[in-house]
Amino acid sequence: MRFTTPDNAWLLLLVPLLVLFVMWAVRQARRDLQRFAGPQVSGRLTRTVRRSRQLLKSIIAIAGILFLVIALTGPQFGVRLEMAERRGVDVIVVLDLSRSMLAEDVRPSRLKRARHAVGGLLDGLEGDRVGLVVFAANAFVQCPLTLDHGAMRMLLSTLDAGDIPSQGTSLERALETAGKSFATDDRQSKAVVVFSDGEAHKGDASGAAAALVALGARVYCVGMGTPDGELIPLRADDGTRLEYHKDRDGNYVKSRLDEAALRSVAAAGEGAYWRITLGGTELQDLVDRIAGLEEKELGAEGYTRYEERFQLPLLAGLLCFFLEALLSERARARREWQGRFA
Repeated sequence: MRFTTPDNAWLLLLVPLLVLFVMWAVRQARRDLQRFAGPQVSGRLTRTVRRSRQLLKSIIAIAGILFLVIALTGPQFGVRLEMAERRGVDVIVVLDLSRSMLAEDVRPSRLKRARHAVGGLLDGLEGDRVGLVVFAANAFVQCPLTLDHGAMRMLLSTLDAGDIPSQGTSLERALETAGKSFATDDRQSKAVVVFSDGEAHKGDASGAAAALVALGARVYCVGMGTPDGELIPLRADDGTRLEYHKDRDGNYVKSRLDEAALRSVAAAGEGAYWRITLGGTELQDLVDRIAGLEEKELGAEGYTRYEERFQLPLLAGLLCFFLEALLSERARARREWQGRFA
């Protein structure tokens, strides 16, 4: 059992307050009646009123409110497991988290534009398994291959430059890490998509890309930034710019997009290279390239389907209000007919 809108459960806190209010209102009504009519008259007026029925009506009304609150939380139960066959491509996204990705020669910054571009890529990869590798001087699997694109988006939204303590740029390690994320017994339907500025790479990234081709993968690169480059801003936690990044000699560092390096990696990976643009047409070209790869059977996946059951507490609540309205708090008075019509 689960609830589609559990945030509405806070309304349950109103039930105890309602009980206290009802108790106070009943007592206050009795006091007001006695004050207005006096003990004798009020006693005659309330002679047929039964406290047990008053209590029962209050309980039924409160139960009705409780059922309505439960209905508002959207209960779902009655689990049904469904199996679905899936075909698609395994795609590993490789995202650069080095400090140079903070440059703002593409707005709002290279990294933020890259995260947005990855989100657009996910829109076109429905049915494909997607994983995420992040890198600077070292590389880590941030999200293993999964069909849950929602989880991928959630992880993507939390990434920032500096998340990897060892700064630098080693695309070679990132590609090697991506290769290890694929199944070793399958030589088809694999793609690696790199989002990076291509600057200051260490190691043999082209050799790592060629190794991925031997595994049956294709390597595609999307360049983030411009050849003219931009200084790298350093900002406070609130987004205020403090200064620009400097090298060890105190000189400002201007980061430039290294298209030659990324083109070399894409060529060695038998893929293609695009530079990020404002229109984003390169993403559609990238999706079309991946869609052109031979799809494979990704296996059967079980889906748990929950049936909507808010109707049950809603009906119970309405029934409680109906019964409360029908139930009288007065007992039927016995009339004495002795000799009246004799």
